[in-house]
Amino acid sequence: MQTFVTVRDAKEFLIARIISTAQNEGVPLSEVERKMLYFSETVSTLPDMMETSDAFDRDYDQSTYEQKIGTLVHKFCAEARKTNREDHYLLVLIKGAKAPADSPVADRMKLVTLAFLITLLIVGGIYLFANR
Repeated sequence: MQTFVTVRDAKEFLIARIISTAQNEGVPLSEVERKMLYFSETVSTLPDMMETSDAFDRDYDQSTYEQKIGTLVHKFCAEARKTNREDHYLLVLIKGAKAPADSPVADRMKLVTLAFLITLLIVGGIYLFANR
């Protein structure tokens, strides 16, 4: 059984598996896409993460990227289940995991819609009050 001393070690293991699966599946991962696998808002990561994050925000679609990486993770887990006869409940949980329907883009759209509706209600209320 693989054990990890630090979270970074575990993260390195997963990133290596994702990159290996991408290569095996013929799915290209750019340098920016590979570096974004290290991204964290709370933990120190790569020295050039700020520049990488800026490039990612500028040049990539987050939803497409998340779907791409999610597909690679599912493929790597499926392969692990085939080659590893051990019964790990964690693999069952990962297999059953579904990506949330909401994404940051969807969340923003909901927020904009809510703000529009609130504004509409306020303007409507002012109009009704003014025309009494």
